[in-house]
Amino acid sequence: MVDDTDEERNKLVALVAGHFEAFDYFYKKYNQKLYLYALKLSKNEHEAEELVQSVFVSVWEAHPAIDPAQPFQAYLFSIARNRFYDMLRKRVVESCYIDYVIHQNIQEADDLEKQIEDHELLGIINMLLQQVPARRLEIFRLSRDENLTYRQIADKLQISENTVDTQIRHVLHFLRKKLKKYY
Repeated sequence: MVDDTDEERNKLVALVAGHFEAFDYFYKKYNQKLYLYALKLSKNEHEAEELVQSVFVSVWEAHPAIDPAQPFQAYLFSIARNRFYDMLRKRVVESCYIDYVIHQNIQEADDLEKQIEDHELLGIINMLLQQVPARRLEIFRLSRDENLTYRQIADKLQISENTVDTQIRHVLHFLRKKLKKYY
């Protein structure tokens, strides 16, 4: 009479050789035990089922490398434990990625809101600048739009640097005063 350990060892040798009947034997023998173990780990029936399927797929894929001298049940349960930890790591990575994407979307929304505010502010400033006398506006635009220095503006318009400074100060004072109504 062949005892259970001898039968299992013989089935392991057959599994290593690629006999699907041996694989089926181990699937039927350990499927329920492995499911209960996976359920205990994951606390989720669907995940436990996936874990069991994953373990048996791994067994079949690695069947030529299985050591028939080692206890097969321990081998199965160590694969299940490792797959469960892999699943947890994947969940953590996915969670971090989701947090990152949400943060990026919030940041992009904030950036868009700032762009809209900046655009609105620019529109208000341009509207207010229409109220500035033409010569003063010309000096201001040369400074701000063309990035000319006070000396360059003075030379270009044949006025003193002091006049350039005074005219730009008047425009800035006017804008600050008027923008208080809006902000």
